[in-house]
Amino acid sequence: MKTESQIQALILKFLRALAPACWVIKAAVCNERGVPDILCCYKGRFVGFEVKTAKGRISGPQRVQNERIRRACGRAVVVRSVADVRVVLEHIDKETTDDTDEHGKKEPRMDTNKH
Repeated sequence: MKTESQIQALILKFLRALAPACWVIKAAVCNERGVPDILCCYKGRFVGFEVKTAKGRISGPQRVQNERIRRACGRAVVVRSVADVRVVLEHIDKETTDDTDEHGKKEPRMDTNKH
């Protein structure tokens, strides 16, 4: 069985190969407990990937951070493999395809962060 570190390395390699459509960083030591292991912006969508082994479970602080990300309209998901990450990105690909008009041009997105 692979360790979390080994799984993270495989996921990071996969995501970095998707540049420039994907920006990714391994969250190392953070000021806040529970921040997902991998932070990613894929085609304009924010995703926090919490990497676990097959038997791994998320902690209380991880659960809190994941909920905070979701409330901010981002994605926070627990993944156990590159295949799990691919599924998340496929959902985003479908969403970004749905954002196009009949000519394949991007529909303008509402800025939900305006003050």
